[in-house]
Amino acid sequence: MSLSTIEMARVLEQLEESPEKIMFGKLLAELGSQSEERVRSAAHQVPLKYLRELVYQFNQVIDDRRAERLEELTQGLQQDGLSADELYQYMIQRKIR
Repeated sequence: MSLSTIEMARVLEQLEESPEKIMFGKLLAELGSQSEERVRSAAHQVPLKYLRELVYQFNQVIDDRRAERLEELTQGLQQDGLSADELYQYMIQRKIR
């Protein structure tokens, strides 16, 4: 029994470290290192509904990674005996001066 492309994609989606996910990640990283002109040229070949979905998904990942990074920073501050409020006050003071 052979799997359809959609069924195959669903199976691969479930695998966290599948070769396809790794290659797709590398492809995205390579795309990110291309010139603006090349990215725009490639994007013009993609239907608008897919571009919108990509932008939505990228924004979701950006929000998730931002939250993860903030959590890392908060934990680092706590390990150093500082609070987020102390950092905030310090930043406010630095902007005033």
